[in-house]
Amino acid sequence: MNTNPNAKRILCYGDSNTQGVIPGDLGRYPANVRWTGVLQNALGEKFEIIEEGLWGRTTNLDDDHPGFEDKNGKEYLVPCLLSQFDLDFVILWLGSCDLKEYCNRDAKGAAKGAEALINIILKNMPKTEIILVSPPIIKPQMEDYKITYKGSSEKSKDFAKEYRLIAEKYNCQFVDMAKVAAPSDVDGTHFEKVDHTKIGKMFAEIIRKMEENEAAFNFPGHYK
Repeated sequence: MNTNPNAKRILCYGDSNTQGVIPGDLGRYPANVRWTGVLQNALGEKFEIIEEGLWGRTTNLDDDHPGFEDKNGKEYLVPCLLSQFDLDFVILWLGSCDLKEYCNRDAKGAAKGAEALINIILKNMPKTEIILVSPPIIKPQMEDYKITYKGSSEKSKDFAKEYRLIAEKYNCQFVDMAKVAAPSDVDGTHFEKVDHTKIGKMFAEIIRKMEENEAAFNFPGHYK
């Protein structure tokens, strides 16, 4: 918790890559290693980072498989927003888990799911700035991931195209994560420490630019 009453508040709403899951492991990186912690340290006490990542979280899909219940991002979003009222920024990074084979969804469907979440955010906090992140290209390496995410490598190539359309529609900031960092070769879905550092510093730069009211600036995969 940042006790500075004037701190700008940033909600990071995502899945296991926001939770900081270690590639090939169910453990989490320490707080100072996760990109959310890197972001907090980069921005300092004038900002408060609210980390809200959950392993297996979808945009707006129910997952009835054992251990994955209650991971529908839409169902938890309103309580999260209301408990964290008021927010200045929301970094929305979800969609990878929508491409599990049994979800029967493609990148366009995931982007539509993200759109549903954007509408919820704007309904509850219309002045909040949204940074929409298109997930990276998935390259499942571990055997169980290859089964669960069968076909996801090809589908995830369309993430940037589909998410960009949603970002343009709602005038959101946009980040194409595939142009920023790639998942680890260990499991093909989660990031190594060095990439968490890169991602956290990237978001810090974006937030600073937004604070300076720069409508557009040169950064890989980013625009407004």
